[in-house]
Amino acid sequence: MIPDTLHVVHPRAAGIDVHKHQLTATVRVATGAGEPVCETREFSALGPGLDALAAWLGSHDIAAAAMEGTGVYWRAPLDRLHEAGIEVQLLHAHQVKQLRGRKTDIEDSRWLARVCQFGLGQPSMVPDREFHGLRMLSRHRQRLVQERSRVRNRIQKVIDGAGVRVGGILSDVFGKNGRIILEGLVNGDDAQDILRRLTRHVSAKIEPLADALSMELQDWERVILADLMDAEISVNARIGALDVEILERLEPYEPILEVLQTMPGIDRTAAAAILSEIGPDMTVFPSAQTFAAWAGLAPGNNESAGKRRASTTRRGSRYLRSLLIEAAHGASRTRDCQFATFRSTLTARRGYKRAIVATAHKIARALYVMVRDRVPYRDPGTDYEALLVDRNAPRWLRQLAQFGRLEDQGDGTFRINWEAQPAPPGAT
Repeated sequence: MIPDTLHVVHPRAAGIDVHKHQLTATVRVATGAGEPVCETREFSALGPGLDALAAWLGSHDIAAAAMEGTGVYWRAPLDRLHEAGIEVQLLHAHQVKQLRGRKTDIEDSRWLARVCQFGLGQPSMVPDREFHGLRMLSRHRQRLVQERSRVRNRIQKVIDGAGVRVGGILSDVFGKNGRIILEGLVNGDDAQDILRRLTRHVSAKIEPLADALSMELQDWERVILADLMDAEISVNARIGALDVEILERLEPYEPILEVLQTMPGIDRTAAAAILSEIGPDMTVFPSAQTFAAWAGLAPGNNESAGKRRASTTRRGSRYLRSLLIEAAHGASRTRDCQFATFRSTLTARRGYKRAIVATAHKIARALYVMVRDRVPYRDPGTDYEALLVDRNAPRWLRQLAQFGRLEDQGDGTFRINWEAQPAPPGAT
């Protein structure tokens, strides 16, 4: 066997291969220049097995252990080993993947122990129990919002299929007037009775609404619509209850929430979701660029033979990525904001979707400094349109002169003659 020549970070390390009901653990003890001493055991993934695993690792004076982030099965062993005072490194499976044909539970645990001992892996950011719970609550809320969107789409499908297409008339079918119409449709009310209950804000739309309500729903359509309306109301109530619970748990971090809300495009709900994802301690990220990469907003590297090829953004936290992209949409529509001009100028060259991702990347780097230093957002007032003109104006002038569109006035000024016949490229 080839002796280890790498730098030993943890002389006493362990690797744990995690499964639903079984844990395979290997301890690896460095012995100077000699061969390391390894020992492997299997444990149950249930409570008594976790206690036995922690006691066994403690008997070997293990300081650090590595495991893969396998589904949700890693959480219980990680918490139990943290309680025992053992540093646990949660590694992405892609970084420690074994070669096909040489993969067994024992080989996986032995390899993880080696990775831990020599510091070959990059541990994932794992929040403490408090913020892990907040993160789960916030992600559950996001799923409920997605569920509400699905229910609302099905409601739209039912009424559109019946010919009652008020969605193209009202700006929000689930606003106050939209709900009056939906409730009237469920109850089978007369169209004129429904129109009389509407507020004055839709007085200019009464005639098209009357035309839309001239169609009637069949009995089975009213049954489906009533059930979907109950589901939508129930999901709304669940989302509201989660909002109260999350904000109550974040009361000790109110100063950070206020700092986050100074960023354009971020309201209180978005600030609570972002803080639940990243936590209050930004020192776990070495730099703003690392934080942006963790959020899945940094461009990937694809270079070979000195040539850089196009690449997509790197994988990261899809929950935080969606929150920051949503904030980028809002910030890019805020007046007197650097993100608005940044997005608009980048859209001309790269397209709207790429420009939004780049804007979210810019917001992520700004949020890193804001949370780290507890300072509110201050817009630098950068005019990206002016920067775009300054950078491209010489090229534009050369092209105008090349095609005979630029005329020298003799007094140090030039005039663009759009009526002149374009000269062929390269003509003098």
